[in-house]
Amino acid sequence: MSFENEKHEKANPFAALDGRNASVVDPHGKLTVKTLKDADEALSFLENHPRAAEVAEEGIAILEDPVQLKKLIRKIDLTIAPLLAAVYFLQFLDKTTLSYTAVMGIRTDTHLVGQDYSNLSMLFYVGFLAAEFPTQYLAQHISRLGLYLGVNIMIWGLILGFHAACTTYAGLSIVRTLLGIFESCVAPILVLIIAMWYKKMEQGRRVSWFYVCNSLTQIFGGFLAYGVSFANTKFASWRIFYIAIGAMTMVIGLLVALYLPDSPVKARRFTDAEKVAVLMRVKDNQSGTQNAVIKKEQVLETFKDLRVYLVCLATVLSSIPNGGLSNFSSILLTTFGYTSQQALVLNTPSGLVGAVCVLLVGYLSDKWGDRSIVMLICILPTILGAGMMIGLDPGGIPANKAGLLAASFLTGTFGAAFMLLLAWNASNIAGHSKKVTTNALTLISFCVGNILGTQTFQSYQAPGYISGKISIVATLSALCFVIVALRVYNDFLNRQNQKTLAGMSEVEKRELREKMAFADQTDRKNPFFVYTH
Repeated sequence: MSFENEKHEKANPFAALDGRNASVVDPHGKLTVKTLKDADEALSFLENHPRAAEVAEEGIAILEDPVQLKKLIRKIDLTIAPLLAAVYFLQFLDKTTLSYTAVMGIRTDTHLVGQDYSNLSMLFYVGFLAAEFPTQYLAQHISRLGLYLGVNIMIWGLILGFHAACTTYAGLSIVRTLLGIFESCVAPILVLIIAMWYKKMEQGRRVSWFYVCNSLTQIFGGFLAYGVSFANTKFASWRIFYIAIGAMTMVIGLLVALYLPDSPVKARRFTDAEKVAVLMRVKDNQSGTQNAVIKKEQVLETFKDLRVYLVCLATVLSSIPNGGLSNFSSILLTTFGYTSQQALVLNTPSGLVGAVCVLLVGYLSDKWGDRSIVMLICILPTILGAGMMIGLDPGGIPANKAGLLAASFLTGTFGAAFMLLLAWNASNIAGHSKKVTTNALTLISFCVGNILGTQTFQSYQAPGYISGKISIVATLSALCFVIVALRVYNDFLNRQNQKTLAGMSEVEKRELREKMAFADQTDRKNPFFVYTH
């Protein structure tokens, strides 16, 4: 290294990451990062920092000191995880309030008949579906994820409170659709945040920390609804329930808007040295943090990527059972011979089963470095549980009340599969516009699956609901084959990248690896990207 180069490197320690003048290998030729606007926002922060040499030294010191590094990771966890968990807890609780209130009198008080209840369940996902692309691209353009998420939460909390004023099917249809619109931003934004802050083999467990709240809401919501159901007032208990949950949602939304960091670069509670350490820690992910520019070429690549379609198909297949069970679980328990109030309480153990399963699955997927095998393990008990429901309650006449209750508990395990699909997106997609588009497509698939799921439970089949139970077995069995296909394809792409790297010199590999880290290039254009299977 010449004296001038050495002097430049000391003055600008992040120069190796700057790909503006460096070529990048891809299957079609060579690409360059022309401006900092094209690159990840992390590169702009690092390159333009007035004390670059000083903060680089401080950041590296944090990474090299095990005590300081552990302290940094704990600070990230305490800053990010509680707020993400609270958001996901409220989102799942808020959208499933209809399931609880179904046995608290809402169907009678608002004169729901026939498929009205199923249609209300569906309309939430219709709103969700319609808003998914607009809300994600708006969030990317604003590039203030914490603030954007917090404002949406406060609005949907207000809408949830409006449910209490509804007296007709038409009124409920409007608020359910609006609820879906403002909740649609949640999961993709949470996945983006996890990908910004954590290494790939830390992401499964961190996703499980917020996704477990899906299951915890079953416990909390069930007991809360049970307690409210005893309220002896002129004001219907289900209306009290909606007001209470709506108020709590608005408070959490305010906290998220104030305290959830938009990105590592914009995290106010972190020093510049800590920001550098965070960015250097996740550099090897080769997926960057965020970029406010919506890149047409990345959007188009998303629609050409077979992996994305396989993830979307897997999401639809995992969401069909969710659409049915999340809205009909309380009703199913009443068909097994339990009272409405007993059903509210007996819904809670399946939440506990789901919570344990999600946390265990998240831990094992990171520990083993394997998402697909763990995903298959968590799906099989639900297939068994649905099969037991068919066998023990074939025509709506329970043959074994205890056995059916056990079967309902087993159906709490499959939710961890969608959690791992979200973790897969966090780990296996690079390029911010591609991440946003992929996450939007995944959630659209989630909506489609849930819409189909609500319609598998037909009112004319009550109390047996045989088509709904059969659909659970069929869709989850098909999901197993799609997961295997995803695993095989991810391994194929890794082998292709290895072949590309084999044709490069060690010097070229070392240089390009650094420059690709925050170049905001997609996974398919980065030979250093490693797909988790």
